[in-house]
Amino acid sequence: MMKRSVRRTSPKQNRREFLIKTGGALAAAAIASPPILTGAAETVNIGALYPTTGSMAQIGVGCVAAAKLAAEMINDAGGIKSLGGAKLNLIISDVQSDTTVTRTETDRLISGNKLSAIHGCFASALTLIASEVAERAKVPIITGSSSDQLNKGRIYTFTPFARASQFAKAQLQMSKLVSDKPKVAVIFENTAFGTSTSNGLRELAPAEGVEIVMFEPYSAGFTDASPLVNKIKASGANALFSVSYLNDLILIVRTVKQVGLNVAINGGSGGFVIPDFYKNVGKLAEGLQGVAHWNHDMSDEAQKVNAEYKKRTGEFLFEYAGGLVAQTFMLADALERAASTDPQKVREALSTLDVSKGYAAMAPGGKVKFGPDGKKVKFGPDGKNIYGRPVGVQWQNGDLASVFPKEDARAPLLRT
Repeated sequence: MMKRSVRRTSPKQNRREFLIKTGGALAAAAIASPPILTGAAETVNIGALYPTTGSMAQIGVGCVAAAKLAAEMINDAGGIKSLGGAKLNLIISDVQSDTTVTRTETDRLISGNKLSAIHGCFASALTLIASEVAERAKVPIITGSSSDQLNKGRIYTFTPFARASQFAKAQLQMSKLVSDKPKVAVIFENTAFGTSTSNGLRELAPAEGVEIVMFEPYSAGFTDASPLVNKIKASGANALFSVSYLNDLILIVRTVKQVGLNVAINGGSGGFVIPDFYKNVGKLAEGLQGVAHWNHDMSDEAQKVNAEYKKRTGEFLFEYAGGLVAQTFMLADALERAASTDPQKVREALSTLDVSKGYAAMAPGGKVKFGPDGKKVKFGPDGKNIYGRPVGVQWQNGDLASVFPKEDARAPLLRT
């Protein structure tokens, strides 16, 4: 089997300390010493921007492990055949969960390497910055980030999964699964992810027949959720939407349970849909609902990749990591059709992507085509998947099951 190299552009750090901080097997899978690529024809350099240190490392480390798995699958299947079997070569950069570092690392990744494309960063606040740099450099970037802002004025940015506004609509519709007259408290972190998603909730609620009785931002990374939870209790809400990443969401759920607040919780996306959430709250998670742009039970291909990822890491393939596998196959499809490593030609091939089978089509509904739907905008397709939609999920027996909408459901909703 042909082997590939993985280079890093992030600062050096103590390997033992990093393994301890990010958790054993998963981190080891993501940062294992790379093999040396020898005797290959032309290689295809793909930039990978993910936070493997800092507050978002739990997700970033898993994404790197998934990126390596996807590249290995493509390379083992013969690489990019239109380029003589060229192998994908991941060049990984740790953006350290920091917006300033994201800007400098993206610039360094592009200026220091001959890249065909980039994928990253998953966190919208980071991806917005990375995509700005990529746009200026005219290098295509494909991402699982959900901020609607990513598709405004950008022609090298591709978002194959659901938008933040679509997540909002799905959450509102799911609230009717637990109450005929939903009264929802919306709390959200004051970042691009939290703000865009929560604004979508507020704007769409009237049309969906949902009353929002509380709409409250908070500073991401807080240490005491009691004041926020007391406001939720006073609001009279029968449902809670928390637009939060992992650590904040864990604290919120624990506090809700501690004060005995009887409210249905839809944790949205972000930290809610990764294995570490269940690890930290245990059976408190059972029956809680959320939304995701990807889930590992959505198709036969997704289940196959999930089985391999779980074998390597001990974890199920969560939303961002699973979506990243699909994105890598989308890039491979574009490279095959472009028959070139030139980023402009790869961008053009991505803009005409139209898949409905295989690993590249691993998305809710099983189709990916960048739109708008056959219509021309000033600079061509806007980078959004015209079929993109979220899937509603629920924690059942320590795993995430797809339960909404009906056509995507793989398990019945558990009533709690």
